[in-house]
Amino acid sequence: MRLQKNMSSYVESDHWTAILEEIHDLKDMADEEATYVYDSVEEETQRLPGADLFFLHTYPATKMELIAALPPRHVVDSIIAQYFKTADMPITLIIHRRVFFKQYESFWQDPLNTPTMWMTILYGMMFIVAYGTLNINAGGNPVDEGTLPEYQNIVLTAREKMIQCLRLGNYMKGTPHTIEALLTLLQTEYIQGEEAQHGCWQLIGTIIRVALKMGYHRDGSHFPEISPFEAEMRRRTWYMLIQFDIASASQVGLPRTIKEAQCDAAEPHNLLDDDFDDTITVLPPARPFNEHTLSQFLIYKSRVVTVYGMICDFTTSSKQRDYDEVTRLDKLLRTAYTQKPPVLEIKPLHRSIMDGTELITRRLYIAMSFYHAQMTLHRKFMILAKNNSKYSASHTTCLEAAFAALQLQTELFEHTQTGRMLYSDRWRILYLIQSEFLLATIILCYNLDDDVTNARRIKFSLSTSQLIEKIVVALNSAQDIWRKQQDFSKEAQTAVKAIDIVLSKAHHKTVIGPSATPVWTSPQAKPANVTESKETGITASMPAIAEPMPQSLPSSNLRQSASQVNPSQTILSTQEADLTEGPWNEFFDFDQSWDIWMQL
Repeated sequence: MRLQKNMSSYVESDHWTAILEEIHDLKDMADEEATYVYDSVEEETQRLPGADLFFLHTYPATKMELIAALPPRHVVDSIIAQYFKTADMPITLIIHRRVFFKQYESFWQDPLNTPTMWMTILYGMMFIVAYGTLNINAGGNPVDEGTLPEYQNIVLTAREKMIQCLRLGNYMKGTPHTIEALLTLLQTEYIQGEEAQHGCWQLIGTIIRVALKMGYHRDGSHFPEISPFEAEMRRRTWYMLIQFDIASASQVGLPRTIKEAQCDAAEPHNLLDDDFDDTITVLPPARPFNEHTLSQFLIYKSRVVTVYGMICDFTTSSKQRDYDEVTRLDKLLRTAYTQKPPVLEIKPLHRSIMDGTELITRRLYIAMSFYHAQMTLHRKFMILAKNNSKYSASHTTCLEAAFAALQLQTELFEHTQTGRMLYSDRWRILYLIQSEFLLATIILCYNLDDDVTNARRIKFSLSTSQLIEKIVVALNSAQDIWRKQQDFSKEAQTAVKAIDIVLSKAHHKTVIGPSATPVWTSPQAKPANVTESKETGITASMPAIAEPMPQSLPSSNLRQSASQVNPSQTILSTQEADLTEGPWNEFFDFDQSWDIWMQL
C-alpha cells in the first residue's frame, strides 16, 4: 500500500513491484516505479487525443459530424482490407468477417441508419491499422506517400471519434455492438505500449460490468430469443473478456472481476467464420479438436488462463494458504496445458520457419501463460523451500518457469531484429508479454539475493553453486536484452537496475571465476522428464521446450550433478556472508515452520 500525492495505491504481493520490495536494497526502486506510475497516469490524457474514455475533454458530436469525419471510401476500403489481412489477435474473433462486410456495405449505402456503436468499431479498425503502420514499433509496410497524410490524421483523430461514438450511443445502455465497440477501444490501448496500458484494468472492469448487464456470462442456448449465431459470437466475446480480465488484473497486481461460479457460458466452438453466419438456424458441428483455427487457439489458451485465474484467486486471498491447494492447482494447470493439440506445442523458432508468424505467436502466448501461472502459484513458497523440504517442488518449478520464460525472451528478441522472420510482428510479440519476462527476471533476482544475503550455499541443498551460476548467466543474458529496450521502456530500465544491484552484490560478496558455459539438455531425449515429490505430489520439473542453441539461456534442468561443473567456474567462495543482513530474510528465517509463521 502506498500513499502519494493525496492518492492511495495497492498491489498484491505477487506483482513484480511487490517482489522488488522483498529484495534487500531494491525497495527504493519499487518506490520509484510507483511514483512513475502515478506520474504517467496524470499525464496519460495528454498522450493522444481521445486517450481516455472517462476523462477526455471533448465536445459532444452529432452522428452527421462523425460520418463526415471519415476519410473517402477508397481510403477506408484499403485500411479495412489491411486490417482483416493482417489482424491475427484473438480479439478479431469477436467480429465475424462475413457479417461485418454486409454491415459495411449497408453503412455506405445508408450511414445515418447504421448503429453509432458499429461506427466505433470502424474507427477502431482504422486507428489500429494507421497507428501500427506509422509507428516504428509496429514494423508494418511503408506507407504510400499519397495516403500518409490520411494515416497521420486517423491517428490524431480516430480515438476521439471512438469516444464520441460511445458517448453518443450511450455505452452503458447495452445496445447491439456495444461490447465489441468497447473491446475495440481496449485493443487500441494495448497496441500503444506499456505506458498506455495502465488504464486498461479500469476500462476492462467497465466492459465486464456492461457485459454482465447484457447477460454475456450466461450461455445463449438458455434463451430462445438469442439466435445460434449470436449465441456463438457471445461465447467468443465472453471468453475474450475472461482473458483480458485476468491479464489486466495480473498486470496491475489486483484481483480479477469475473468469478466462474456465477457464469455458465460454454466454450466457443472450433469454427471458422466461413462455417456459419447470421442466417443459420442451427450451429454446424465443430471442426476436429486437432484442426488448427484461431478459435481453437482461443479455446485452449482459455483453459490455461482459467486455471491461472483460480491461481490468482488463491494467491490474492487474505486467508491462510493451504499447500494442498497448491498441489491441486498445479495439477489442474499442467493438465490444462498438456491437453492442447500438438500443433500448439512450443518449439524452437529455427524449427518453425514454415509455420507462419500467426501459429508461432499462438504457441508463444499459450506457453507464456503457463509459465506465468507457474511462477505466480509457486513464488511464495520458493524461499520457504530452502528451510523446509515440504516446499522443494515449488522452488524447482518456479525457477524452471522463470528460466523457460527468459529462454523464450532470448529467442524472440533475436528473431524480432531487422530482417528476421518476426520483425514485422515484434510489437505484439514482445510488448504484450513484457510483464511475464519482467516477472521471471525479478524472481531470479529475488532467489539470487536470498542465496547471497543468507549465505545459503553448502548448508542448503537447493542453493548449489551450479544453480547460482545458472541464475547469474540467465540474468546477464536478460540484462543485455532489457538494456536494448530501456530507451523506450520504463520497465526495461527497472529490470536493468535490479539486475545490476543484485549481481553487484553477488560479485561483492563472492569470488567470481570465469563465466560458465550454459549446459543444455535435449528435449528429444526426455520430452516430459518430471519427478514428483512424495510429500506434495507436485512434479518438480517441466518439459524441455527448446533444442540447444548457441548463446542461449541455461536449460530448465536444475538438478545437474556437481561433476558437470568445472570447480574453477564456481561462483561462490566458501566464505559466507553475514546471516543477519536483510530484514526480510530475517523474517523468513525467524521460524522454519510454515504453520507457525502463518499464525504470526
